[in-house]
Amino acid sequence: MKKKTLITGAGQGIGKAIAEKFAKEGNDLYLLVRKKTEIKSLKLLETKHNIKVAVYAGDLRNNNFILKLNKKIPYVDNLINNAAMANKKFFLDVTNKDLDNLLSVNLKSIYKLSQIFSKKMIKKKVKGTIISLSSQLGHVGAYNRTLYSLTKFGLEGFTKSLALDLAKFGIRAVTVAPTKTIVDESEYKRTPKRLKHIRKRIPLNQFSTKEQIASIVYFITTNSAGSITGTSIISDGGWTAGK
Repeated sequence: MKKKTLITGAGQGIGKAIAEKFAKEGNDLYLLVRKKTEIKSLKLLETKHNIKVAVYAGDLRNNNFILKLNKKIPYVDNLINNAAMANKKFFLDVTNKDLDNLLSVNLKSIYKLSQIFSKKMIKKKVKGTIISLSSQLGHVGAYNRTLYSLTKFGLEGFTKSLALDLAKFGIRAVTVAPTKTIVDESEYKRTPKRLKHIRKRIPLNQFSTKEQIASIVYFITTNSAGSITGTSIISDGGWTAGK
């Protein structure tokens, strides 16, 4: 029987690369996107890889959307919490709306989805995985990233405790924490100075790619990673190793 994988934020970037990787590996997919215009290209994965693909468009800040997913999706073997919002404001400029938005998407939706689908895993006796996309900024701080780092550090702590709570059911919880990842080649033309500055801070002098991150996420779901839980796989080129 094909494994079933739910991926949030699957419409573009790393999330879409994860969807393509899991499709290639023969998983049936439940994909969450923000825009209806992102549905068509994802549905093409169905015929290309001979799998089933269901795509749901909605806002993870909306609790009714999350409740709808609970009703629509019977269970999954893997939950990939990829969707996230960014915030690059200086601490004193962060608004209450900014705070509410990032907490809702980057933490609350992950908590709710993890709770919903771990219950379904337990009921079906599925020894599944819950993988959340974190960041190197869930391990170190950075200027103008107080709000973003708040959510990513919170995600790291949540994942460790989640792994302990769910271990007795054989369910594993892991984060994947990339450094700057190139999701669109046009970035090299649009922000060359910024990218050059970032790359200088990476000891390996290279960015992560969305395909690398997708492969790491898939690896965590395999038997080879069967003892990995409650930790973070950091793909940062050595950024967090020290100065």
